[in-house]
Amino acid sequence: MDITRVAKKVGILLFDGVEPMDFVGPYEAFISVNIASPFAHYDLFTVSEKKGDINSKGLVVKADYDFTDCPQADILVIPGGKVTPELLCNDNIINWIKSQSKNANMVFSICNGAGLIAKAGLLKGLSATTHHFFYDTLAEIDPTIHIVKGERFVDNGNIITAGGVSAGIDGALSIILKVSGGEALRNACESMEYGPIWKSIKKKQAGQDVFRKINKDCIKCGKCAKVCPFNAVHEGETKYEIDPQKCIGIGPCAELCPVGAIESPID
Repeated sequence: MDITRVAKKVGILLFDGVEPMDFVGPYEAFISVNIASPFAHYDLFTVSEKKGDINSKGLVVKADYDFTDCPQADILVIPGGKVTPELLCNDNIINWIKSQSKNANMVFSICNGAGLIAKAGLLKGLSATTHHFFYDTLAEIDPTIHIVKGERFVDNGNIITAGGVSAGIDGALSIILKVSGGEALRNACESMEYGPIWKSIKKKQAGQDVFRKINKDCIKCGKCAKVCPFNAVHEGETKYEIDPQKCIGIGPCAELCPVGAIESPID
C-alpha cells in the first residue's frame, strides 16, 4: 500500500449533547497512529456550529473551530448523542455537513449521528447502521436506506456508518486500515489494547502460536495475499506461504480461501 506522508485532516463535529465516546473513541484511534509513527498520518480538529462551551454529558469541551472558520476535512466525522428533532432540523448543521461532504474523501458517522448525515441526503439508497435504539428513526428519515442491524460498522467506500457508541472505534480502525495500512492498524490496536488484534498480540507475546499456515491444498489463486492487511503472505514455489513474524492470525484470508487451505491455531 502506498501511504502518503501528507496528514489527512480529520474534522469532528461537536454539538450540545454529543456522546463523549462517539468522538473520543475515534479520536483516540486516529491519534494512536500518529504517536506510533515517525510522521503524522492525521491532523485532527473539532468544530461546532458556534464558538463556546459544548456540554457532552457534563463534560465541557470547546471546539477548535466554528462553521465560519473551519478548514475542509478529508475525513468528516459525525458523532451521535442527543440527536433531537430540533437538531435534525437545524439547517446550519445539515447544510454544513452537505458542504463539507462535497470535498471530503470520507464521511464517517457514529451511533445516531447517522441521522444527521441521512438528513443531509448522504445515505440515500445505501446500506447503513446506527445505534439499535435508532433503527426505526433512521428508516423514517430516509426510507431508501437499507438498515443493517447488529453490525459494528457498514462500509460503503467513502461513507462509513458505525453502530452505537463503542462501535465508533471499530469504524475508525477500518478507516485507518484503508488510509494508513496494516502496520498502523496494528499499532493503534496495541496502543489502545483493543479488539482481536490486541488479543492476538498478547498471545504472541506469551509465546503462543498465532500465525496461520497454508497447507498443500493451496491452488495459488492469490486471494490470501491480496487481502492480508499485514502483508504476511507471499508466493512460494509450489504454494503461497505465510510469514510467522508478520501474521497475527486475524485477517480474512482463511474465510476467503476457496479450498480451505489456510489453517489457524486460534480457537
